[in-house]
Amino acid sequence: MQANPFATRFFQPGALEYEYFGRTNSRELIDRFWKLQNGKGSILGPHGSGKSTLIATLMREIESLKPTVPIHHVRFSSGTASFSALEKSRRHWKTDSVAILDGYEQLSWLSKVLVRMTAAKRSIRLLITTHRPVQGFETLWTTFVDEDSSRWVIRELLQKNNKAPIAPSLLESPEWHASRAQHGQNLRESLFDMYDWWHKNHSNRTETTSQ
Repeated sequence: MQANPFATRFFQPGALEYEYFGRTNSRELIDRFWKLQNGKGSILGPHGSGKSTLIATLMREIESLKPTVPIHHVRFSSGTASFSALEKSRRHWKTDSVAILDGYEQLSWLSKVLVRMTAAKRSIRLLITTHRPVQGFETLWTTFVDEDSSRWVIRELLQKNNKAPIAPSLLESPEWHASRAQHGQNLRESLFDMYDWWHKNHSNRTETTSQ
């Protein structure tokens, strides 16, 4: 039985490297981040456009370039769960470390104040993802989805699952075009749609396990 190449485990943050298409690279972004006088950088972009994937790629680059620097990574959802996740992590933030907050906009104003106070007191660099610019944070990169990037992700997922020959039929399918027209910058939702497309068209050879 073959796995569905659009199961979330194949494109969750860290499963794919972020592709810059020659516009910059991870080392350059980390170098810019490290040179920020206030130590506060942000990654901007709409839902499903690759912010968390980029964060995972940048984390690996920091670990490679700055192996002695502790990294505190928190990915937020919403409400009280975000506050609990933040407090659980914040208690362990060390001086001169990096705190990466994925989903910064989910935090309450009080949580954001606590983040900034802790960062200032312990000389902690902050790297956040957000949908809109945040005062006091310099935008390092803005994620986006266009035809080239969306097609690259499809080909990459199929290649990694030894199903590269399927790419042309998928990319020319009515389901793909309809999904892209519907979801725009949210590529993640289109990948969910392609899970259903694959199951529908290859069900006799595909796992029936859930995403």
